[in-house]
Amino acid sequence: MSIINNEETIKALNVQLNKELYSASLYFNMASWCDKQGLKGCSKFLYGHYREELEHFEKFRDFINKVGGQATIGEMHAPQNDFKSVEDLFETVVKHEEYITSCINELVGHSFDKKDYITLRFLDWFIQEQLEEQELFNDILDKIKILVDLKGRNLYTFDKAIGNLDAQKHGTSVSL
Repeated sequence: MSIINNEETIKALNVQLNKELYSASLYFNMASWCDKQGLKGCSKFLYGHYREELEHFEKFRDFINKVGGQATIGEMHAPQNDFKSVEDLFETVVKHEEYITSCINELVGHSFDKKDYITLRFLDWFIQEQLEEQELFNDILDKIKILVDLKGRNLYTFDKAIGNLDAQKHGTSVSL
C-alpha cells in the first residue's frame, strides 16, 4: 500500500532523484577537471560534493521507496566536463545550485498544493541544504572576485583554501 496516493508526486520525486544523480555526476566531472589542472584542493572539495550529492540521491531513493513508490533512474545527458577557468567552474556551480533550489521549491509548491505533508516534511531538509549550498558557493565566487586574477600565487592560495573546506560541513566560509 502506498503512503502517498498521488502518482504525480512520485513522478516528480523521481525527476528530482535523477537531478540529484546528475548533480553528483557534474561535481565528479568538475573534480576530475580540477585534477587535470593540478588543482588538488579544488578537486578534493568537489569530490566531497560529489559524495554529498550521492547522499541526496539516496535520500530521495529511500523516501520514494518508503512511501510506496518505486525509485527509478531515467535517461540523463552527460554533464559538462570542460571549463575555461576555475572562475567559470564555480560560476557553473552557482547557476546549477540555483537551478536545483528552484526545482526543490517547485516540489514544495506541488506538495503544498496537494496537502501532502509527509513529502513537505521530507523536503524541509532539502530547503535548508540548498540555502547552505548557495551561501557556500556564493561565498567562494565572492572570494574569486576579490582575488580578481586567479593565476600564480592567487590560484595557489585559492586552491589551498578550497582544499581546506569540508564539503560535508556547511556554514563554512572561505578564508584566504
